[in-house]
Amino acid sequence: MLKHGSAPALFPLLLLVALAALAYWLEASTEPQPPQPDANLRHDPDATAEKFTVLRYDPGGKLRYRLVADAMEHYPDDDSSHVQNPRLTHYRPQSPDITLTGKSALVTEKGNRVLIQEDVALTRAGFAGRPELVARTSELTVLPDEGKAFNHHPVHITQGTNWMNGVGLQMDNNEGTFVLQKQARGAYVRPAP
Repeated sequence: MLKHGSAPALFPLLLLVALAALAYWLEASTEPQPPQPDANLRHDPDATAEKFTVLRYDPGGKLRYRLVADAMEHYPDDDSSHVQNPRLTHYRPQSPDITLTGKSALVTEKGNRVLIQEDVALTRAGFAGRPELVARTSELTVLPDEGKAFNHHPVHITQGTNWMNGVGLQMDNNEGTFVLQKQARGAYVRPAP
């Protein structure tokens, strides 16, 4: 029981407690919340595919290239796609097909640039009595629509018993050329007449 006269003494204390609670509530309710990252700014996939094939045709309706892979994830923040076990085949009329394989690839620029990585093999089918040509390297940048590929890494090329090593490959499928930029050496065995 409260004695007469003690209630007025408690009023200032209750007022202080109420003011402290109000100050705490105001601070908590006006404190800025940490920003929530925009989904378009994070590097999270927005689409995935498994066991897929992409075909690209020229304006005349002829097949230019085919990409077959085990899996793909597309990322909207930079419009890139990460591909597992890609197999990219480039077709050119009256020329041997060129197929590129690797363990992974990064596709950018709306498919205009493909960086194939890990155990990369570039294979040009045999033609005119010549055996297939195989170039092996660690990574290769491919411009599919331009029919070109390049890198700045060691490359080992074989064609039948012929071989060549070097650093930095420039390949132009339109011209049918392979150029090693530096440190090129190899062995060529002239075919029997």
